[in-house]
Amino acid sequence: MKQLMVITCLAFAVASCNNGDKNKTTSETTETKTTTAADVKLPFPLEKPYRNWQITENNDNTVAAMNCLKTFVDKDFTAMAGTLGDTVVIRLDGYSEKLSRDSAVKMFTAMRPMYVDLTVTMYDYESVISADKKDEYVTLWYKQAWKDDKGKADSMNIVDDCKMKNGKLIELDEKIQRFPAKK
Repeated sequence: MKQLMVITCLAFAVASCNNGDKNKTTSETTETKTTTAADVKLPFPLEKPYRNWQITENNDNTVAAMNCLKTFVDKDFTAMAGTLGDTVVIRLDGYSEKLSRDSAVKMFTAMRPMYVDLTVTMYDYESVISADKKDEYVTLWYKQAWKDDKGKADSMNIVDDCKMKNGKLIELDEKIQRFPAKK
């Protein structure tokens, strides 16, 4: 009986030593090769070379982009002017224009009365910078709710891509999702 126990223990010891070697050789032979995004064959080619976007550690641009939105909500158009660059490219649903700072403020001032009791529920944000450090964007995901001038409530989801330069918004590209009417 003792001999059987010794043989069994020896067999387990040998098997465990072999398993360690197998795992070692397996991990050595299954090295993962990382592919950069530029090397991936895409079904649609990019218009420009891939920019290797990186998430920024600094949230200054995020704060600046949100402050610009807050000035619109608060109807503080003097403060809004301080958040915008000298010129601003604005792309909204059915609208695209490059405006001077003053013209952009006038446009937003004219738009704001359409929204009574305007509120924003911020869902998330992301701030990125290109690898060459030439372009910085902040993306904001939020819900905007308001009442029209007759008191009817409405809302929509919005994604704003804000191009930032020196802490100022120089491009606003807004995408909207309207909610279906309640039945």
